[in-house]
Amino acid sequence: MRSRSNLINFLLLALFSFFSLNGQNNGIQLLEEVMNNAMNVEDAYYKFNITSENENDLFPVSGELYIKKEKYFIDTEEIDQIFDGDKLYTIIHENEEIIVTSDSNTFFNFTPKQIFNFFKADFEIEIVKNQDFSWNLTARNLIQEDLVYKIIIDSNLLSIKSIDIKNRDNLILSSFLTLSYKYNLSLPSSLFKFDKNMFNDYMLIENFR
Repeated sequence: MRSRSNLINFLLLALFSFFSLNGQNNGIQLLEEVMNNAMNVEDAYYKFNITSENENDLFPVSGELYIKKEKYFIDTEEIDQIFDGDKLYTIIHENEEIIVTSDSNTFFNFTPKQIFNFFKADFEIEIVKNQDFSWNLTARNLIQEDLVYKIIIDSNLLSIKSIDIKNRDNLILSSFLTLSYKYNLSLPSSLFKFDKNMFNDYMLIENFR
């Protein structure tokens, strides 16, 4: 059985010429702009890849993320997740089970809103603008000082291109890479609705707090 707890632990830890901006607030403000940009477009699509140096047979994982305001759909070979604005449906194909919760946090924790919420507290963020119109953010956790997060943001589209988690020796432990992204695709509302008829053989587990 694949380790869901390891995946959650990683992604909770997981999921920019030289021009420098001073202070943590500017980095947080940039991440907030990325979040607001994703929320203001009609909808968004991201193709992604996650790798990890940890021994975990869930990695690497590739998939697609669809966002429509607060709603989202994550499609991977191992796990799918649908948040319809009210309930989160986690579909685990290997176990043929569906876990239903009222919590909008995903296994992957990399929607723009989740990334902003993760970094807005207990982080010191340095920000640098590159000549290729991207931003480099270096986020250091004030509690877990041995971990450093390297974030690259496309300054034109205000979209996250990659996140690397490094140790104090500058070795990459885990990486999230956006392979492609598109906005305003007029995605159908049905994409963000759970249809139990598609999973008749799956066990439904409701886990509300």
